[in-house]
Amino acid sequence: MVQSVAVAADPLRFGYWPAMLPDTRPRHALLLGLGGGTIAGLLVRRFGPLPITAVEKNPLVVELARQEFELPTRDFTLVVGDAFDFVFEAEGPFDYVAVDLFENGGIPGKIFSHPFLRRLKTISTASGLVAINFFKDRRASNHLRRLEQVFSRVQTLTSGKNLIALCRSH
Repeated sequence: MVQSVAVAADPLRFGYWPAMLPDTRPRHALLLGLGGGTIAGLLVRRFGPLPITAVEKNPLVVELARQEFELPTRDFTLVVGDAFDFVFEAEGPFDYVAVDLFENGGIPGKIFSHPFLRRLKTISTASGLVAINFFKDRRASNHLRRLEQVFSRVQTLTSGKNLIALCRSH
């Protein structure tokens, strides 16, 4: 499973990452799940330097991202910790949140819990975008239903075996 690519490899034409990106420049982005930093790199590539907070639980992933990939150097805050804990402690506001979490080869089910989704909505600006990456599998329709119970607009895009839900409050 490919979880990150180097920005130099032009991932704007590869994988699910382009579908995760906002159309307009965010004032402050929150990335839940860093991986190799693909989304962070694409944000900077598309919009120039901007404040990005990235949360990654696995210190080995963080070290690999620092050694092998180009992480942003300006306005970039990296938090080594649990994304779920971070969301419940964060003050925001964020006008772009990317939820790209993998654990033990799968998508953590906690992503689709109502408390977590409501908290994402709370820390997002009224016009903000919450982009959630998950697998197109037998649980996908249930995941989408849960997203629609919290967010007023949910648009889905498909990229291979991935579904990207673009969620907005207004």
